[in-house]
Amino acid sequence: MAGVDHTKSGVEERERFTFTAASRAAALTDIRGRYAGIECVIIATCNRTELWLYMENGDCPDPDRLLRELKNIPSEECKNTFTSRGGIDAVEHLFNLACGLKSLITGENQILSQVKEAVEAARAAETPLPVMQRLFQSATACAKRVKTTTNITRADVSAASAALDFVNETGFNIKGASCLIIGGGVIGRLCAGLFAQAGADVTITLRQHKTGKTVLSNNVRVIDYDERYSRLPDYQIVISATVSPHHTISREEVSRSFDGLDEKKRIFLDLAMPRDIDPEIKKIKGVSLFDIDDISARNPARGGGRVNFDEIKKIISEDMAEFIKWYTFRANTGTIREIRNEAAADIAMRVKSVIKNCAPDKTAEETLCRAIEQSAGKVMDKVLFGLRDNLDSRLWDECFAALRKSYIAEMEDAKERA
Repeated sequence: MAGVDHTKSGVEERERFTFTAASRAAALTDIRGRYAGIECVIIATCNRTELWLYMENGDCPDPDRLLRELKNIPSEECKNTFTSRGGIDAVEHLFNLACGLKSLITGENQILSQVKEAVEAARAAETPLPVMQRLFQSATACAKRVKTTTNITRADVSAASAALDFVNETGFNIKGASCLIIGGGVIGRLCAGLFAQAGADVTITLRQHKTGKTVLSNNVRVIDYDERYSRLPDYQIVISATVSPHHTISREEVSRSFDGLDEKKRIFLDLAMPRDIDPEIKKIKGVSLFDIDDISARNPARGGGRVNFDEIKKIISEDMAEFIKWYTFRANTGTIREIRNEAAADIAMRVKSVIKNCAPDKTAEETLCRAIEQSAGKVMDKVLFGLRDNLDSRLWDECFAALRKSYIAEMEDAKERA
């Protein structure tokens, strides 16, 4: 994998590599068309963009180079912002990422759904995913285990809760303040609920065709998205959290909306990537603008002092080991299927004469033979795949080679004699 994240890149650099839902789908289709059999996933969040690649056979393309090509960014630009990982390092990174340990706000809750969403987007783009899907499923299952068995969930962190804390820390009085939320997605709805609970008078913008489809708190009002500029002077706090590729708030329109009004203090929070709010609006008197990096910088590792990171690392290590065991064992599945099929056919052949004498007709005989062969196959699956959990992985290759040699060779000799 390769990508950019908040550890090396500011919001402006990350913005250059961001993907909307449509551009991510197009990129996945492009990669799949270039490389036969490639597995690819793109993680796109406010804090990071990562391209994940896997090839069962052949050389895997360089994700660093490929990501730059997709975004039309020359290799000499942003050369110090990229991070690349492979093999076990990449696996460990994904497990830590899903658990919220790589987020700008440690333990934030949205990253788990974003990791799951990345795989769903790849599947929707008809990308083959036998290994990637298992890897991402293992990482998300580990994250759920961490959240249910450790105290990391007590921090209850998200971009929305960080935004609420940020406004409080600036000294802005939330209780009774008028607040406009632009965007009815997950973060927008969370902001609406949290700010309303804190005593703000909250309004949220929704697209007209989505007004009846979004579940909101009873004390949150709704206006149409197109009304945002005409109503802007009514609000002291404005938060934008959409997935729009364009600015939802421009300096020109804000200047026009505020023209002739008093220059009372207003705070704008931009929780989107790419950014929703034109950075130039901070030049308007009375307006303070903060982006996701500004907000996160004041909320490092919320609850971190109470979280048992050793316990979390232990869970990650255990679940990583299970994935690695699954992945390593895959090399033997062809041999297992071969032994299983031969054994099942052998058992069916050995009882065929008995069935022939017992069955009332040919149809019943064939039905019984199929049932016996299927049952024998299930028994062999249980025996052979049971070795994965009960045999030292260092002995797998030797064990299956011996089984194949003894069983398959014996069956081939029997067929020749017959």
